[in-house]
Amino acid sequence: MATFRKMKTGWRAEVARSGVRASKVFPTKREAQDWASRKEYEILNGTKVATKMALRDLFDRYSREVSSKKRGFRWEALRLERWGKSDLGSKRLDDLEPSTFAAWRDARLLEVAPATVRREMILMGSVFSVARREWGLVGDSPLSDVRKPQEPAARDRLPTKKELERLELSAGSDLETATARAYHAFLFAGETAMRAGEVIGMK
Repeated sequence: MATFRKMKTGWRAEVARSGVRASKVFPTKREAQDWASRKEYEILNGTKVATKMALRDLFDRYSREVSSKKRGFRWEALRLERWGKSDLGSKRLDDLEPSTFAAWRDARLLEVAPATVRREMILMGSVFSVARREWGLVGDSPLSDVRKPQEPAARDRLPTKKELERLELSAGSDLETATARAYHAFLFAGETAMRAGEVIGMK
């Protein structure tokens, strides 16, 4: 059974199972608990816990420890949670192959634009990169051999005045009641094709 002790430098996890003892200090109690769970499994089963873990466990840990520290936390957290609840999330790490993600990519392309799939594959790649480099849970990423959708063609023209007027008309009362700053942000986005989050994040 694992025990946890608060220290000045963080939390010490101590494991004692089947005559084997191990301990390690972590910045947070949750990290100490994650390590203790893996260590106990390794002691009892004589194998790396990573091979038995479900992919959803990686998604959940990445969301807690990595995504939560980013400005785009909500976007990443929602996708990681959705993937964790899907059939993909239920797959064990030792069952993952490039074909697994190629099939996921092709199915996703039927639902959303290629640019969205690219961003999602980059996020998945980051999960595996951290799991390999920092957590020691996986070897090579099964995504490394999976082709990403092509980058969308760059915009080669600005919107016309009539196109902006139609966008303004479509916005209706929302834009009519907007502040001057919000209205100028609308015009700026039309000229630059920047996303709402990018415009809002500007200083």
